[in-house]
Formats: sequence, C-alpha cells, structure tokens
Amino acid sequence: MTNILQTIKQAAQERKVLKIVYQEKDGTNEGWREVEPYSFSHDDGDKALFAWDIDKNGIRRFALNRIIQAEITSTSFNPRYAVEINWI
Repeated sequence: MTNILQTIKQAAQERKVLKIVYQEKDGTNEGWREVEPYSFSHDDGDKALFAWDIDKNGIRRFALNRIIQAEITSTSFNPRYAVEINWI
C-alpha cells in the first residue's frame, strides 16, 4: 500500500495521469483505468482517493484498500479542481 500511496502522491504533484487497477466490492475489476488524482478523504475509517476517471468522464471515489496497482503515465493533465493530495 505504501508504494501505491507514494505513486498517487507523485502523480498528483507532477500533474500526471495515473493508471490504476481497482477492485470493485464484488471482486471484479475493469483492468487499467486512467485517472487524474485530486484528493484523499477519510470517512469513518475508510481512506479513499477522489480522482477524475477519464474514460467515464467524471469524478470517482476509489477506496485505497481496493487499488491493486498504480502507475504514473507520461501524460500531463490540467487540473479541473484544486489538487489537494498532501496527507496519509
């Protein structure tokens, strides 16, 4: 998990699109998803990433404990919102 957090933080700092593999509650995943990382949340002990899902064209909440892999791409993004990744 530490490497995934560091990867998310680095992508946000560098304004680079992040590729993640995310496991849904039912155990399925859609493979690699490209997202723009914006902020972390901490609700009732559940830590999550808020990111713009490029393919779905919308903001999504990803529980950190269900992000299986994360990689930084070479694609830059212009922030749609304030990038507030600075904790966890």
